[in-house]
Amino acid sequence: MKIKLISSLLLFLFLSTITYGYEKVTDFSFYDLHGKKHSFSETKGKWVLVNYWASYCPPCLAEIPDIDRFYLDNKDKFTVLGFDAGGSDVPSIIAFKKKYEVHYPLIPMQESTMLAFGILMGIPTSYVISPQGEIVEKYVGITTYGDLDYFINPPVYSKKMSQK
Repeated sequence: MKIKLISSLLLFLFLSTITYGYEKVTDFSFYDLHGKKHSFSETKGKWVLVNYWASYCPPCLAEIPDIDRFYLDNKDKFTVLGFDAGGSDVPSIIAFKKKYEVHYPLIPMQESTMLAFGILMGIPTSYVISPQGEIVEKYVGITTYGDLDYFINPPVYSKKMSQK
């Protein structure tokens, strides 16, 4: 009887950890560099990269050119939300954006952005969100142009495979 109970409990715990599909992003609000309020749901219909960064983080600085270039190359179907995780003030972020020629939105640190995707294990951390609002990938570390291209512009062979 104990073995059956323990087996049933273990099976329940195992099955409760299985996910069926991608996790949806819960809508949240945040303020941009100009104090304008936005909702994450405004991005629905586009691919989104949520990128947590800090101005003092060398890997964050290293990934900016790739993210920015991908943003400029794919603006019709892709956007970036660069969430500050370093606590920089708004004037410092504006100066940073100008110095590093960042074209995508950089968002000052605020409670809503820091809690939106759970605990950060390090920076940079990025989430790729589908046009349906689902988290399809998480990167802890540098995100490259190729990483983004894989999801947003999948290779021809994967399109052919999905049509079969």
